[in-house]
Amino acid sequence: MKFRSLFFLTLCFLFAIQYQASATHIRAGEIIAERISTQSLTYRITVVGYTDTGSQVRFGPGNINFGDGTTVQLNTESDISFSEPLGNQIEKNTFVVTHTYQGPGNYTIRFMEFNRNDGTLNMDNSVDTPFYVETFIRIDPFFGVNNSPILTIPPVDNGAVNVRYIHNPGAYDPDGDSLAYNFDERVIVPNQEFQRPVNNYRSPGSSEFSFQREDGSANPFISMDPLTGDLIWDAPGIAGQYNIAFRIEEWRRINGEYEMIGYVVRDMQIIIEHTDNRRPELILPPDLCVEAGTRIEEIIQGSDPDGDDIRIEVFGDPIEISSSPATYSPVAVFQSSPGVINFDWQTVCNHVRERTYQVRIRITDRPESGPALVDIRTWNITVIGPPPVIEEVEQQPGRSAQISWDPYSCSGSAEEMQVWRRLNSDPYEPDECETGIRDGWELIGTTDMETFSFLDDNERQGLSPGNTYCYRLVSTFPQPRSGESIVSEEFCITLDVDVPVITNVDIDQTDTENGEIIVRWTPPYDIDTEEFPGPYTYELIRAQSFTGNDNEASVITTSDTLFTDTGLNTVGQIYNYRVILLNDGERIDTSSRASSVRLEPTILNEAIELNWEFQVPWNNSMSQYPHRVYRNRTDPDSSDEETFTLIGEVNVTSEGFTFFDDGSHNGVPLNKNIEYCYYVETLGAYNLEILEYPLVNRSQVVCVRPDDDRLPCPPVLTYEGPECTSFLADKPCNFSNFYHDLSWEPDVSGDCDDELSQYRLFFSETGQENTFEQIGTFSASTLRTRIEGLSSLKGCYYLVAVDRSGNVSDPSEIVCIDNCPNYELPNVFTPNSDGVNDTFRAFDNPFEKCPRFVEAVEIKIYNRWGVQVFEYNSRTSAEGSIYINWDGHDQNGKELPAGTYFYSGTVQFDTLDEGIREQKLKGNIQIIR
Repeated sequence: MKFRSLFFLTLCFLFAIQYQASATHIRAGEIIAERISTQSLTYRITVVGYTDTGSQVRFGPGNINFGDGTTVQLNTESDISFSEPLGNQIEKNTFVVTHTYQGPGNYTIRFMEFNRNDGTLNMDNSVDTPFYVETFIRIDPFFGVNNSPILTIPPVDNGAVNVRYIHNPGAYDPDGDSLAYNFDERVIVPNQEFQRPVNNYRSPGSSEFSFQREDGSANPFISMDPLTGDLIWDAPGIAGQYNIAFRIEEWRRINGEYEMIGYVVRDMQIIIEHTDNRRPELILPPDLCVEAGTRIEEIIQGSDPDGDDIRIEVFGDPIEISSSPATYSPVAVFQSSPGVINFDWQTVCNHVRERTYQVRIRITDRPESGPALVDIRTWNITVIGPPPVIEEVEQQPGRSAQISWDPYSCSGSAEEMQVWRRLNSDPYEPDECETGIRDGWELIGTTDMETFSFLDDNERQGLSPGNTYCYRLVSTFPQPRSGESIVSEEFCITLDVDVPVITNVDIDQTDTENGEIIVRWTPPYDIDTEEFPGPYTYELIRAQSFTGNDNEASVITTSDTLFTDTGLNTVGQIYNYRVILLNDGERIDTSSRASSVRLEPTILNEAIELNWEFQVPWNNSMSQYPHRVYRNRTDPDSSDEETFTLIGEVNVTSEGFTFFDDGSHNGVPLNKNIEYCYYVETLGAYNLEILEYPLVNRSQVVCVRPDDDRLPCPPVLTYEGPECTSFLADKPCNFSNFYHDLSWEPDVSGDCDDELSQYRLFFSETGQENTFEQIGTFSASTLRTRIEGLSSLKGCYYLVAVDRSGNVSDPSEIVCIDNCPNYELPNVFTPNSDGVNDTFRAFDNPFEKCPRFVEAVEIKIYNRWGVQVFEYNSRTSAEGSIYINWDGHDQNGKELPAGTYFYSGTVQFDTLDEGIREQKLKGNIQIIR
């Protein structure tokens, strides 16, 4: 009996030791994923665990789930690649494994191990709580290589009661992606397994653990800066051990928009103690912005208010990058307070990036007793590209300009050279750290970094004689780092006037048939009179639209430089003109094209918005020449003579080519019962002193009425046909050219606006919410349409009405049309190779038995004893045919005897109606030989 009792006590003692040893060790950790092959999707997965050395248990065992259905177990101490003691009973353990993914996708890598160390205050029973972290990676060939952010500052720090605590993970992204820090404790908390938080997690910043800030004020908090990653707890109120979790997200600009392409969740531990020790302090250099190639040499200072020794460490991208990394000295050693370290970084071209380098500086003291305290500060360094250098700009034949530049000093790292142009000079000097181009310049082309010139021929239309064109260059750097250079100096050129220069395309009369436009031009002032002595004549060419040669025609050949073009539709048409120079009847050259001014009104609630457009070779956007807006009104109840008055002048350089008329110019509101008429005068100039300015050109006259705030009612939409079954009765089996006939009527009942301007038609293949897209716009007089070229009849429509003010009605009732599916199988076939009925296949003739709207077929065939002899799935079959085409052989290729066989299966149809989307197949089939 004594022996039994002793044995039992011994077992309990051993079990207690084993339990304690196996359950109290993990403090913090994270997972890092690094792409190590450009030929395959192979990643190096690094699990970092920070353990409590007071426990006898080493890191492991634990499970890693790679997010693709495969797992691996960390079994023994030998699996750990690296261990490093950090002091204060903390050890860093690193486990590395490689894994190859089979294809692109989104993968969440998960690690879970038993157990956390004991005594964490802000969760229940941490000693029995598993430790869990995860990392998300997005593998997409269109996004390029993607590696996880790397965290360089250990996640276990000490702090003091009533003293502000600060931590930073020291994250950097090896790809140069932008990082964001997410510390939303409503979403991201320490987990014990996937999507399962630890038991009874409470925020350290809550009133349970925090009572006041370091300065004694109320409202203590714990928060994380989303841009810098500074985690601040101001201030801990109870000594003890806490765990929190946060997410470091990486964002990459894809097609101009930022997308999150990965994240790392770090679970970290904070140890708070009672102490009289005071936090050490840092003095950092000012933030820097340097051109690539600049050597940065700075001193970082630190001191401790208690006179304790200090250690200053540097973390972040500049230290971690492989190409020309930064260094500092002395490295990670304690020195007397005050102390300094020397920071040294020779920047190079491939350091250029859009995002600032965030250098993390951490200072730690070494008190005689009690916990060491730290402070972490962020020092920002921006590395930008040096400016390109333009060598010269020369005029070339064909009214073009050749821009030449020196080889770019960072050509090995940059991606493109951008060529920018503007009319007239803008000789600004970029501000400090200003990259790229300012507003007012137009991107006219890009080249690779091995090209050192660009020909500007204005997209083959030629530059305009008499204008001054100015050029600048900007170099851009590739994704994901991005970044731009400082802009080059400006180089300008004024083109010779060796051809006629159009100065006016002025609408003098607005009419649908008898409109008139006055066209003026200059002689070729700078022409070589020895080569072309004259006499000069001019052929005026007219075309429709702002640019191009639509309906181009010769209007007149004349020796004059003015012509009034008549018989035009200036109400509904835009015209452009060019002048061909003839020397003694022989064609020499042509002017640039110049268009008429087109004025478009937008009807609003008790207001009219005017917008105007043009394409002219002179500068029509000059602050000294505001454009003018004129108005009169046609009042049925007034006998006053119609007269136009100036109602506004628009500084188009700041306001654009738009004007809003609500009657503010004279304090008289617009009346919806009155029709108002407008035209606009544009004012501009060339860069030629011999001309008189401004060049004034008028638009056509437009007349409109303002609207009230009534909305149109939804129109009534009707499907007119065709009916599916009857329509397909005489169509071959592979027919796929359908149409929809639709009609509609406006609803003008009640208080609906009956002054409509258009209808807009929307379509969806599925009819589901948020899947409709606009496919057509129709005038208010159009009440039907045919939608052609459809591959099936399935689809849904709705229609909205739009009034003159642009107000849109609610959608009409949704009208849906469905397919009429069909699939039939025969009951006999004769596989005798005579070319007739040799295979078991779906009917394809006559037409009424055609397979219609079939997406997939799956079938299994059995002999009379119930043994499966054949199986077919069109989704997995190499040929993918929906017809089956079974030749009477079994699954091993053996010819089956004549007789009766049985089949079962399913056929999937392309329909809106879920009730007919799947059909069961069941029957028998006879083989006759």
